[in-house]
Amino acid sequence: MSYLNPHSTGPDFYVDLMPLVRLRSDRPGPDLVQAARLAQAAGADGISLLTGEVAPAVFAAIVSELMIKLHLRLPVGGQLLAQAISMQPQRVCMVMGDGNAEITQQLQAHGIELAFAIETDLEQVQAAHAAGAYAIEFDASMYGTSTNAVRADEEFERLATCTAAATRLGMQVQIAHGLDLTNAARLAALEDVMQIQVGQSLLIRAIAVGWQTAVGDMKAILTQARRH
Repeated sequence: MSYLNPHSTGPDFYVDLMPLVRLRSDRPGPDLVQAARLAQAAGADGISLLTGEVAPAVFAAIVSELMIKLHLRLPVGGQLLAQAISMQPQRVCMVMGDGNAEITQQLQAHGIELAFAIETDLEQVQAAHAAGAYAIEFDASMYGTSTNAVRADEEFERLATCTAAATRLGMQVQIAHGLDLTNAARLAALEDVMQIQVGQSLLIRAIAVGWQTAVGDMKAILTQARRH
């Protein structure tokens, strides 16, 4: 499959659709395929979803209709691996403690990249590398939601240090959670950050400006940050 934005100058921008999924109650949920389609039109490089919370038919429709990448998360416990593989994602992300050599081999056999979600800690970076991770994911919530500038700077420096260490070991770095238009650019400016995922803040902003505009504005911010 060919993908959009092959020459993007910024980090890959993945739209996390899970906040949309979790809007569902006793009423019909949002059209996730349409949301993914609009995200693609706005410049998103990929879509992120949690395996097990979306109908397989929706995954199949996204994969067949769109040209952006699919990133799947496994629930804690490493369950639903077979279902995730059947969706043919580019990458599967799981908690590092749930991984093992057999899972790594299964994903590699299907040409799927393995990412471990780890703490922003150098020892965990080393452990992820030893476990065969293609990529690692850092949770930026402490940075993104901090109301204390000093604490935010400390969290940013920790993310930057661990990102550089992971890159030296040959792993890609993706960052998720807690990011919006006011704080994502600083992380996007780090050349070693290869992927940034945003979800909740897009949904909140879409109330005012619309989904496609919210996605497009975030893409522009990430691209501009890397150029500078």
